[in-house]
Amino acid sequence: MRIVDCHVHQREEADPGEVLRDMDAHGVDRILVCSPPERVSLPQTRQNLRVTKKLFDAAPDRIGGLAWIEPTLPGARGLAREALEEMGFVGIKIIPDHWYAYEERLEPFWETMHALRASILFHTGILYANDDGSRFCRPLWLEKLLHYPDIRFAMAHISWPWCEECLAVMGRMRAAVGYDKGRWQSYIDITRGTPLHIREQALANAVSFCGPERILFGTDSRVPGGLGKQKDHIAADLEIFRKLGLDEAQIERIMSGTAEELFAGH
Repeated sequence: MRIVDCHVHQREEADPGEVLRDMDAHGVDRILVCSPPERVSLPQTRQNLRVTKKLFDAAPDRIGGLAWIEPTLPGARGLAREALEEMGFVGIKIIPDHWYAYEERLEPFWETMHALRASILFHTGILYANDDGSRFCRPLWLEKLLHYPDIRFAMAHISWPWCEECLAVMGRMRAAVGYDKGRWQSYIDITRGTPLHIREQALANAVSFCGPERILFGTDSRVPGGLGKQKDHIAADLEIFRKLGLDEAQIERIMSGTAEELFAGH
């Protein structure tokens, strides 16, 4: 079974050979790596993108890049365009950092993302960083993006603790395009956040409401550093999906196919 981890973070320079060895040890075919975060400096953001570009350029068939962009930084739109059109990133990573997605000041950024037909991985749910920032990361605020239908986006962590709100947003976006699966712009990244006592039910609800073709697997692992508990997360989620009665084609869709569809790149 092909495994793609859509949610891996990079904090510093990483040795490509070491990363590939760790992936092989965990049975992972491909990872999507978020460039190091930066909240206030556009030049530092560009440097961070170069760090991740160096990593995925060494093994483009195994490693893809998600450009971490803070939309409120002056010049962010241009840098996002550069990342997608010139640097080889397959998508954008965003944390709503003390702003709401529906704010008018964000509209020029969404317009650019729409023009680029960008794929975006949003942090949604509780946020153990960025001060008291969790309230900005509720999935409901992403309803704004229905006005930008060429943006495709995934809500990470099943938006825990707002898992049902995440499904509601999925339903809203599905209805907005008349239930046309080809134009449905939203996805769910099942990277952990959900605690063990609700994990199985949260996955069951997501599969039942959205279908496997809207769900993508991730682990929130780190490079460098051995990719953490990636192997354990793979095994645990596979066990849940089989317990839920999904067939192997449906499981493989979640474990690789959806991410490869969403983050196919330009």
